[in-house]
Amino acid sequence: MNSVKKKRPFLRIVGIAILFILVTGATLLYFNFNRLLSKALIKSFESSLAADIYELKFENLRVNLVEGSIRVFDVSVQPRDIPLKNYPYINSSFRLTTKEITLENVEIRTLLKLNRLVLERISITKPFVEVNLNGKRHIILPFKDTVETTETKTTAGKEKLSAFYLKEFALIDASFHTINTHKQREFNSKYFTIRLQDVQISQQPAEYLAFVNNAILSVGEFHGHLKTGSFQKIGFSDFKIGLDSVAVQLTLDSLQYHFRDFTTGLNNLDIQTVDSLFHVTLQSFELSYKEKHLKLKDISFKPNVSHATMQRKYTYQHTEFSGSIGTIDILQLNFDSLIYAQKLVVDEISIDNVRASIYKDKTKPMDSTRYPVYLGQTIGEIKMPLAIKKVNATNVHLENTERKPDGTLATVNISRASLSVKNISTLSSQSGLLMQADAWINNKVHFNTELEFLYNKPQFTFKGRLEQFKLPDLNPLIQAYTPAKINAGIAREISFSGVAEETKASGTMKFLYDSLEVDLQLHEQSKWKSAILAFAANTVLNNSNPVSSTAPPRVVRFEVQRDMNKGFVNVLIKSLLNGLKETMIMSKENRKTYKEEKKATKAENKNK
Repeated sequence: MNSVKKKRPFLRIVGIAILFILVTGATLLYFNFNRLLSKALIKSFESSLAADIYELKFENLRVNLVEGSIRVFDVSVQPRDIPLKNYPYINSSFRLTTKEITLENVEIRTLLKLNRLVLERISITKPFVEVNLNGKRHIILPFKDTVETTETKTTAGKEKLSAFYLKEFALIDASFHTINTHKQREFNSKYFTIRLQDVQISQQPAEYLAFVNNAILSVGEFHGHLKTGSFQKIGFSDFKIGLDSVAVQLTLDSLQYHFRDFTTGLNNLDIQTVDSLFHVTLQSFELSYKEKHLKLKDISFKPNVSHATMQRKYTYQHTEFSGSIGTIDILQLNFDSLIYAQKLVVDEISIDNVRASIYKDKTKPMDSTRYPVYLGQTIGEIKMPLAIKKVNATNVHLENTERKPDGTLATVNISRASLSVKNISTLSSQSGLLMQADAWINNKVHFNTELEFLYNKPQFTFKGRLEQFKLPDLNPLIQAYTPAKINAGIAREISFSGVAEETKASGTMKFLYDSLEVDLQLHEQSKWKSAILAFAANTVLNNSNPVSSTAPPRVVRFEVQRDMNKGFVNVLIKSLLNGLKETMIMSKENRKTYKEEKKATKAENKNK
């Protein structure tokens, strides 16, 4: 019994010693194994061409042999102080730092034996990436030499990799700081995430080939400052891109890519223009390549300064635009044509809830060197080939304000409007640009009009109709362009049609009215005296049309000379006003025509 008791402490001590040796040995083996893996991982990176320019550093490494995973801590990839080889075409660089990189399902034996990293998944969590971009085309990585020989294929024991496969790559919640010195731009983004599945990368002489089965990119926040270009500041949130079956070919001077499907979207886009004059916002943007659909919601384009401040920038009359749009839906957008042929082909654009404002200061002189062209020629000057079948706009509200030469303001409101435009094209077309509109003037006068602009010459046809209304309701429009005011009267019908050529417009008007009272206010408008008094001298203003139940209505012809420094809208308004004036105070030609028609009507009534 005593001998047995004496043996037990001895066995216990031996067991503890053996356990200590095993633990110590396992620990030493583990750390040695980690050291070997660390060394192999470094060698694997250095076997790539990127190692000529960049170096990989990390503090420690942990391996899980059961799962075949490796966790690398305090990692950095940064440009070398002195590159191992000079690549003159490289003009940009990046630097990545992160607390942890996880490598899953690693072929550890291959890594140790061949210094080649073969694995299924890479996950990088919350890294910080700095990117410096220079030159017009940014080149960050070296290309395989096209004249590479057997002697140059291996350098200092390196085995150049020509292909790489990865089942999954994840960059999670990264922060990016990008500086583009060539364009003087700086960007910051947070919560930047990339997920790639089935990544295949091969390196051929002077090119990279890559294929990704599925790619998802998202950015939580983005802010940019631009010293050149149209914008000064830009920001957005919740930006997402999804790609299906992406193939990329990258060379020194070109980038080619193909994909099966593509979706993207963002929220809360906020832009300040470079001169800080305008503020542009967009609530949401959605794009689907497969569905050929693009949708924008709640767009706003508004000035940051007053009209007076804006107008001080211009010597001549300048038209200011601002407003907002509820939604824009672009349907059946041919993305392939746009991407590969730079040709815009769309079936339909639907626009809803438009609020637009136009302001012009007429106290400033006109620019006598400016000659606006009609819409057909404006579209024809677009360099990008385009073909848009139709554009429909609903719930349109337009406020047009002009500061007249005497300093007073004249405002015309167009409300409850719907607009349809068909055949917007820079391609050869037998048809013209057709525009149809239905709206209310100052919410009291309902009208509709139709215009067709020719593409092959500066000409358009027009026709329109105004329904019954009280004539004084038209005063804001009339007084914005003429020294006249209507005190009383009812318009039963106004219908007109005509042709506008490059220098003039002509047509016919039917204006039926009762109890008309007009104040021409000629004592203050010397410019109009010679134009209107010539008719008024020998003509009495008719206060009704027709003048009696037995008399025919006056249907007149009108002709106006175009102001060559103004666009097609001014031609339309001048035609309308001239037709109204001709009906009330007819010219010699119209009086002659009307007398003949009156005589024929009288004879016809006698025969009855």
